[in-house]
Amino acid sequence: MSAQTIEDLFEHELEDIYFAEHELTESYERIAEQVEDEELKEFVESHIEETGTHIERLVDVFETMGEAPQTEECEGIEGLLAEWEEFAEENEPGPIMDYYNLVTLMKTERYEQSAYESLVALAEQQGKDEAADLLRSNLEEDEESLDRLAEMADNYDYDSLS
Repeated sequence: MSAQTIEDLFEHELEDIYFAEHELTESYERIAEQVEDEELKEFVESHIEETGTHIERLVDVFETMGEAPQTEECEGIEGLLAEWEEFAEENEPGPIMDYYNLVTLMKTERYEQSAYESLVALAEQQGKDEAADLLRSNLEEDEESLDRLAEMADNYDYDSLS
């Protein structure tokens, strides 16, 4: 898609994160199957539900534009998830894999956070207040998720990785 206007850019970025959120839902389900750490497993399972809510809000944003939801392939998320898939295939569940899952979740949350920051700014610049509010809700939840993941990383039992 060639973006010639701020509206085009907003639509492209919206379709990109809509794709990403769907990909993440599927991947989080696979990650949850491999996690042994109970706190991390609980986080992943609750985050799957939160991601579903994010998708619903994105549908609402499309509706504010009078458009049906569409996707644009998000190569950034696909790359992060392909990297996770390769590592998961080569490693058994356990402390190493749990830590890698934690880091992967942090990477994807940071990606989403950047995407939502951009979308909020673009929506605000266009006077799309309802869309900006919906996108800001997703951003705030992702910020909270990243904070929780960072806390888990800070408190991780690094001795278990030896």
